[in-house]
Amino acid sequence: MAKARTTLLIAILCGLFVLPINAQQTLPWGADPSGGAPYVFTDPANPDRYIGYEKEMVDALAAAMRRRAEFVPSDWETLVSALQRKSFDVIVNGLEPTGDRAQQILFSKPYYIFQLQLTVRRDDDRISSLADCKNRVVGTLANTAASRLLDQEKIPSRSYADPVGAYRDLELKRLDAVLMDVPAEAFYARPNSGLKAAGPPFTRGQYVIGLRKGDDALKAEVDQAIDKIIRDGSLETILKKWGLWNDAQVEYQAPIRSGTESQTIVEYTTTNATFNWSEALWRLTRAAGVTVFIALGAMVIAVLLGLPLAVGQWKGPAWLRAFCTLYVEFFRGTPVLVQLLFLYFGLPVIGIAMPGWLTALVGLGLNYAAYESQVYRAALEAIPNGQWEAAYSLGMSPTLAFRRIILPQAFRIALPPMTNDFVSLFKDTSVAFAISVWELATAYRELANASGQFLLLGLAVSVFYLAMSLPMAHLARLLERRLRNRGTERTVEIEPAEANA
Repeated sequence: MAKARTTLLIAILCGLFVLPINAQQTLPWGADPSGGAPYVFTDPANPDRYIGYEKEMVDALAAAMRRRAEFVPSDWETLVSALQRKSFDVIVNGLEPTGDRAQQILFSKPYYIFQLQLTVRRDDDRISSLADCKNRVVGTLANTAASRLLDQEKIPSRSYADPVGAYRDLELKRLDAVLMDVPAEAFYARPNSGLKAAGPPFTRGQYVIGLRKGDDALKAEVDQAIDKIIRDGSLETILKKWGLWNDAQVEYQAPIRSGTESQTIVEYTTTNATFNWSEALWRLTRAAGVTVFIALGAMVIAVLLGLPLAVGQWKGPAWLRAFCTLYVEFFRGTPVLVQLLFLYFGLPVIGIAMPGWLTALVGLGLNYAAYESQVYRAALEAIPNGQWEAAYSLGMSPTLAFRRIILPQAFRIALPPMTNDFVSLFKDTSVAFAISVWELATAYRELANASGQFLLLGLAVSVFYLAMSLPMAHLARLLERRLRNRGTERTVEIEPAEANA
């Protein structure tokens, strides 16, 4: 009995001490790790964990709040909407406090003062400031202070999903310059001997933490924690470790450390974006034009290449069948996104550097050729052997029999799945954003993320996609009826004179 009481007492004591530890509150935070260093990114030496100065800062922040940080990987374009869906409680990802975002979420006090830096190739002396870029193409990240500034200054720009692609395209002369926040520029551009800064950093702005509307208590807790890690030097230590400590941070943190922040308020202006429906619809229209162009071009390649692949796999010699099968399995068995990245960033290694739109057109065409070849092969194999025998009995050569008898029948069989593939191709053009092609789905993500108009813009984009795909489906049905009426199965009506034509 005494032993049982002792065991029960130990269990109660353990519960008293262990439960508070297990019940420790978490701080779920969202960021886009694919956006790259030095914010938060996959550790190359240990791919199972994430590193970055913001990762370390959030850990320090959570500790100051007596919480445990919990990272939730997300996509940059949908961070705000994911926050509103309660996928996490805060956004920490180089978030800038803009007027349009202020309508959707709350902002903490700043934790970092950033500047913009223009970068060019080391051998390029044409550009020394942003004013020299009026007739140049400048790369930047989508929906950032840099992209908004370029739009405001009417400077041609190209949006990227991450800094790596932008700086790589600058090296390959696909861009004239890149405009990025100093943290990204310091990590990617400064160590690169082929690039250089075009003038000093400019246009100071703030990085803040984003919170849901109504989370005022959490906001107050986060603000207090930011002050705490500034006063105890934790944030300074982290920024120095990552090479991000500079005069802007000293100027901002000094009043907080001295307790005179309320007397010294420093304002930094971040470029805002004003949502305009007429401009948005015009941008969607232009993006839809790009989508149509890429889809049409890719489908032409797919049709022209798919038929020889199908015939080679169907009737070719052993070596040709093996080659066609290898092609089909490679392009069907690997993601189209990987194929586009290979063509865009891999081919320049051997001296082939295509622009993004051409890479998307060729890449999607090569990919869909594999699928089309199987549609054509199945259609050709569906034609009875008796059709060949009837054609030969009329004196036709194999080539003439294929062209006049077999192919028309196979085309009618293949037409419905071809139409389906073409409609799918319109949607698959969205992967072209990975190589900085601004098509319809990309335009929707950028505009919706900047404005919060996901529903109305989504309906508008759906109308655009329907306007592109429905006419094609109608044309295919019309063609099917016409072929049926003309009687493409000509085995009965073939005249000897026609056979000898």
